[in-house]
Amino acid sequence: MTVVPREAGEGWLVLTTATDVLLTLGIAVIGALTLPPESLGVVGYLLALFGCALAFSFANHVLGMCLLRASVGKLLWGLRVVRAADGGRPGPWRATLRWMAGYAFLAVMIAAEDGGGVGEACGLRTVRWRDLRHLRRYGQDGYRV
Repeated sequence: MTVVPREAGEGWLVLTTATDVLLTLGIAVIGALTLPPESLGVVGYLLALFGCALAFSFANHVLGMCLLRASVGKLLWGLRVVRAADGGRPGPWRATLRWMAGYAFLAVMIAAEDGGGVGEACGLRTVRWRDLRHLRRYGQDGYRV
């Protein structure tokens, strides 16, 4: 039986989410500003901003999760995403579904003014890298395997 570390605390999750949101907004603004201003109106600028944000968010949360087990924010703060059942690497379909679920949960959290998170959506869990490394090195009982 494989044991997976407990989920990272809510403070860590809020910190990584804020980092990813700020990074996505920054990349979106830079991407939209690279377009020639005379070719777009205000609506075109907003569409370019939204498109850049969506593209970077997908690359960050889906491709990053499949390749590195984490988005940029999670990497910076020492977190990883693993399958909740066995601690394995998340696949592309689960990562994509979690990314889409994250937007739905984020909208609900903002509307409800609640700090809850995505949790174990799509069978994936966010854990601290330190806990994951410790579990793999020492096993469930904390002794060297």
